[in-house]
This record gives sequence, C-alpha cells and structure tokens, in this order.
Amino acid sequence: MQRKSSFEDFEELMNKASETEKTREELEFNPETARRQPEPKIPAVGSEMFDEGEDDAEARYRRREERLRKKAEKRRRSKHWGGRILAIIQLILSVIFMGALFVLDVLPLKYFVIISIVFVLLALICFGLQFGRKTHWIGKVISILMCLVLILGSVYVIKTKYTLDTVTKTKMYQTDKIVIAVMAEDEAQSVEDAKDYEFGIMSALDRSKVDQAIEQINGNLKSEIDTSEFDSYSELVQALYKGKVDAMIYNQALDELIEENNPGFLEKIRIIDNFNVETQVLMEDVPDLPITKQPFIVYLSGMDVYGELEQTSRSDVNIMACVNPATKQVLLVSVPRDAYVEIPGITSGEKDKLTHAGMYGVRYSMAAMEEIFDVDISYYVRVNFTSLIMMVDALGGVDVESEYAFSTYYKQYDEATDTWSYYEYDKGMNHLSGKYALAFARERMNAAGGDYQRAKNQQKVIAALLEKLKSPAILTGYTGLLSSLEGKMDTNLSAQQIASLVKMQLNDAAEWNIVSANVYGISSEEYCASYAEAPLAVEVLDDDSVEAVQEVIEKLMAGEVISEPRKTELQEIYEVDDADDGEYLDNHASDDEYDDFYWENGGYESDKTSKAQSSASDAAALDSTSDETDDTY
Repeated sequence: MQRKSSFEDFEELMNKASETEKTREELEFNPETARRQPEPKIPAVGSEMFDEGEDDAEARYRRREERLRKKAEKRRRSKHWGGRILAIIQLILSVIFMGALFVLDVLPLKYFVIISIVFVLLALICFGLQFGRKTHWIGKVISILMCLVLILGSVYVIKTKYTLDTVTKTKMYQTDKIVIAVMAEDEAQSVEDAKDYEFGIMSALDRSKVDQAIEQINGNLKSEIDTSEFDSYSELVQALYKGKVDAMIYNQALDELIEENNPGFLEKIRIIDNFNVETQVLMEDVPDLPITKQPFIVYLSGMDVYGELEQTSRSDVNIMACVNPATKQVLLVSVPRDAYVEIPGITSGEKDKLTHAGMYGVRYSMAAMEEIFDVDISYYVRVNFTSLIMMVDALGGVDVESEYAFSTYYKQYDEATDTWSYYEYDKGMNHLSGKYALAFARERMNAAGGDYQRAKNQQKVIAALLEKLKSPAILTGYTGLLSSLEGKMDTNLSAQQIASLVKMQLNDAAEWNIVSANVYGISSEEYCASYAEAPLAVEVLDDDSVEAVQEVIEKLMAGEVISEPRKTELQEIYEVDDADDGEYLDNHASDDEYDDFYWENGGYESDKTSKAQSSASDAAALDSTSDETDDTY
C-alpha cells in the first residue's frame, strides 16, 4: 500500500477537526441534543494544541449550559414569588375589609366569623397554589379577582360608616330663615336697593331671631335700617299693603300661618333677600338605652318641605312609634296635624296647633306629644318629602296595600316625560316607587276618610318601609338608604344604636307585629297661641280616643301582645267601612281650579299657597277635619 505523504495526513486531520468544531456548534445551539448525543472526540495526532482546543470547547459548552439552566430556574422562581406576593396582598386586604366590617358593627358575630374564615382560607389556598407548576396561574387569577372585590368592598363599608355617622350627627343648632318681603310690583331687587326703606317687624313673636337678622343686614349695608314694630302679623301685612312700611322682616316658617288669615299674601309679596339665623338647640341628654332589649318611643316628624332639611318648618306628619324589641312589636300612633294641644315651653298653658310646634323646633313637638299621651319620648326622626322619595327608591320600592281604588285629586308633573297625570292606586297591593309612595301618603282630598285616611296611608307606607328594612334588601340597600338620608334626615339616635338594630334583625330575621292607631278629634275654631288675631281651624282631641291608645301603649311596654285599640264612638263616625268601586278614582279637581303657579312649578309646594287651594276648599267637604290650611293633598 502506498504510504500517505505528510501533507495528506495533515490535510485529513484538519478536515476532521473542522467537522468536529461544526458538530460542537450545533450541540451548543441545541442543549437538549447535546445531552442526548455523546461528545465527539478529536483524534490525537501528536500535537498538544488540539488537546487544549478540545478541553476549552467542552468547558465553554458546560458553562453555557449552566447559565441557561440557571436563567430558566430563576424565571420559574420569580413567577411563583409574584403569585405568593399577590396572595399576601389578598390576605392583607381581607384583614382591612373585616376590620372595616367590625367597626361598622352591623354584621352578627356568627356571620362575621364565617366570612373571616372564608377570606383567610382563600388567601392561604391561593398562596399554596403557587408551589405547583400548572396551578400557580389559577392562584394568581383568584388572587387578582379577590383583591378587586376586597378593595371595592372596603370602600363600600367605609363609605357606609361615614354616611351613618353623618346622618346621626346630632345637630347643636337649628336654622331659621328670616326673609325680607316687599310688594310684588316693588322695584327693589335686593336689600341694597331697599336700604332707605321702612321695615316692619313684630314687637314680640320671633323677635330675637329677627334682631339677629337685622344685625346681619346692618353689617352688610354698613348702616342701620329703620324699623317699625307691630303687635300682630295682620297689622304688619296691612301696613305693607297700604304703604305704611315699604318692606317686612319675618320668619319664613310662618308663611302658612300668615296666609291662613291673610289670603293671597304669598302671591302679593316678593322675597328680595333672606338670612339664616342659627340658635342653639337645648335638648335634654339623650338616653343611651339598649334599644335592642328595652322598649322605647320614637317621634316621627314629617316636614312639609322638599330639598335639604336645614330650617324649621311645620310638622305636618306627627307619628309616635312605640317599639318593644324583645317582643318584636311596633305601635304606630298618628295625631292630626291640627290637634289643639298645649306646647310646653312655648304656649305657657295656652293651646295651639300641633303642627305649629315644629316651627319652634323638634323638641317642642316631642314635648307636645308627651303631654298628650303622658309618656316619655326618648328619640326623634325628622324627615321631609325628599327623604321619603329617596328612601323608598333606595330600597327598590315598597309594597303598600290600599283599602280601595283611588287616584290623586290634583294632577302631578313627571319631569322624565314632561307630562301631567294623576297617580292611580288599585284596591289591594300596590308596588310603589318613591314619588308614588309620597303621593299615596299625602292624598287627603280624594280619600274616603279625609285626613284620617291620610294618616292611615302614611302608617301603611311606614309599615312597608319597616318590612323592607327587616328583609335581605337592607344588605344591598343599606348604603344607598343612608346616602338618601344625608342632609334630609335629622335624628338623635346614635350610629351605634341604628347599627345594633340592623344587626339584631340580620341575626334573628324575626317577624314583627306592626299595629296602627289614630287619635280622633272634633273640628272647631279656636284661638291659638302662635296667632291670637283670629280663631283658627283646629281638632279638639277626643279624650276617649286618647285613652284607647294609652291602653295599648301600656300593654306594649309591659311586653304583652297588642292589637288595634278599641273603637271609640267618634272613630266609628269617621270611619268609612266600604268605598264604592271607582268612587274615588275619577274625582279630580277641574282645570279651572289650577292657577298659573301650579302649571309653572309642577304643582303646589308646601311653602307656597295658591288661589287654587282656596277655590278647591269647597271640594274639601269630604275632609271632615276642616284642614283647609294643609298642603295640596
């Protein structure tokens, strides 16, 4: 055989080295292949440089493979730590949420413990899922969703607590709106225009509040206005009409009282300025009763105004709620707004209309109610028309049973549809929204029993609200309900007391026995302490009717099962047993009973009086209470 030359040997060796290097590059590019295939070796041909090249290539490959492995492991670990951190955040948010719930204190202990355990377990499960190669994504998704839920839930609970504290914040001052009125055709548009006018004021009634307003006026004008004093509002009004004074300063809460004996007054004058006067409310210390265990009485006052509940006004709804939480019973007692009663602290032994007590402050209304029934009223809740509408809507409407079919006497304006229509109610159960519930509670002219039927309807709406409050609807509507009352409800019940009542109901879900009662009276005309110029239409309460209610109150306080008070002779006279079908369905006011103000302002508001009210007085014959000074309904 022919021996290869040295050159051929060298060329063959170089070719094999080139192929080996190529193979190594491919193996380094694909580590998986490198682990499966054996390392090719370069034949030793007698040169040390080739042995050193082989060692360097292997070392480089091993170092590269180690770097790739470590990077993959680091990425895997970093993914798992992200999920674990999410689970820890979820646990922290769970603690914050449960802390907020604990402070709100409306959730019964058993539910609080169950929810706490569930939230903690969810956080631990999500943390544990991060140790699995395939389950860590499930844990991450659950953690993200739970974090969002807990954040929103915490905001909801904190907002609820804030709103509850705001609603139950006891007002230390009451506000009276003192106004300046001129004749409607007067050129003055502000008090600055009228600074040289002669201003008429009362010599006694509301004098301290008027004096405070005059101080504000003088301060704004940087000069003193001229005033003339009068002994009665009729004299003051006539002086304005005849030009003896150019303007009058008075408490706007007395609008209806002045209008009653000076018909057309509110149409003939124009308000050019007003001043809020604050006076300290001197309420007795509010008893901190355990109202989930002991009986208590709450005075419910309905003010005949819309909007914010800031200033004093007549109390057109006067209901006493006697509650026994141990026996789960409530007695609702309605007293006519025109009840002729003594107002302790105001009338000095004389009598006045119960509705007028509200003009001086809620504590005087409470004192008058205590005087009637010889009871102690610990708490009050004061609301207005807007409050009722928003409360009902926040709870998703209420179910109210009507004793007969009827429609409202006056037309109602619907802003959404820009139309006028009558609210109609079926005999039996009616599901009512806020505005329908308000119209149901205010209607008296087209009611079989007049003002007494209206009192019954008001109690039906309150009972329907109580039914909603003790149902699961309170869970979803609690914050909305409180928000609807912010600025539109005044109460001396504490936040803790209200929360304890909610907690009690959620804990036992008990059924309540709600009983309604009315106090009846005889229509008359008497002189009233707030307006001694002429007799006013009043209701002289029937002693037997009051005693019948007192008997039931005593039973409730003693823990006995109660029912409606015994019927009195006067009650039987007023009650209408059966209303003919349709009799009160189409009995509406005719178009000529409406005036321009009615159409322009969407109906009659309580702080306005229109000619239609007086022209409609003939139709009010069905109202045996002679409540001609009441609002439209």
